[in-house]
Amino acid sequence: MQKSKPLAHAILAFLNFSPMTGYDLKKYFEQSVAHFWSVTQSHIYKTLDSLEKDGYVESSIIQQVGKPNRKEYSISDAGRQKLQRWLITPLPLPPTREAWLIQLFFAYANSNQEIVELLQARKEAIDARIQTYRQDAQAAIDANARSIGNARIHELWQVTLDYGIGHYEFERAWLEKTIERIKNLPPMTEQIANNRK
Repeated sequence: MQKSKPLAHAILAFLNFSPMTGYDLKKYFEQSVAHFWSVTQSHIYKTLDSLEKDGYVESSIIQQVGKPNRKEYSISDAGRQKLQRWLITPLPLPPTREAWLIQLFFAYANSNQEIVELLQARKEAIDARIQTYRQDAQAAIDANARSIGNARIHELWQVTLDYGIGHYEFERAWLEKTIERIKNLPPMTEQIANNRK
C-alpha cells in the first residue's frame, strides 16, 4: 500500500473503530465521509483484498444461522502503525480536474444566455448539495458521534463537514458574481459566430 491511497487508509481508520464487513464499510462511508469522499462497493472489496495481502487487515468468517456467513475484517497491528504514520504525513495538493470549467473556458461561441443557463444549473445543483450536507450529512455525523460518545471525534468530523459546506458556499457566491459578468460579455464577433456552424 502506498501513501497516496487515501481509500486504503480510510478503511483502516474505520476498522480501527471496530471489525466490519465490506457492506458495513460502505454504509459507514455513506453516513460519515460522503461529503468529501465517495466510494463504490467494488473499490472497498478490492482495497480490502489488497490490505489483507499486505498484512494490514485480517479477516474471519462469522457463521450465521439462516443467512449467508459474513466475512469480517479487522485491523492488524501493522495496519494501525501504517495508519498512524499516514495520519501525520502532510499530503501534496491533488491536481485540479473540473470538467465544467472546460465547458466555460471554451464557451466563447455560445450565447450569453446559454452560458448563464449552464452556470445557473450548476448553482441549483450546488444549492441541493449544500442542503443535503446541512441536513443529511449533519444528522449522520451527529448520530455517529453520539453512538461513539467522544466530543473530540465529533469536532473533527464537524470541521470536515464545515469544509464541504464552505467549499460549495464559496463556489455558489462565485457563480452568482460570474453569472452577472457573463450577462454583460461583449458580443460575439462574426468569426466566433461562425465557429457554431
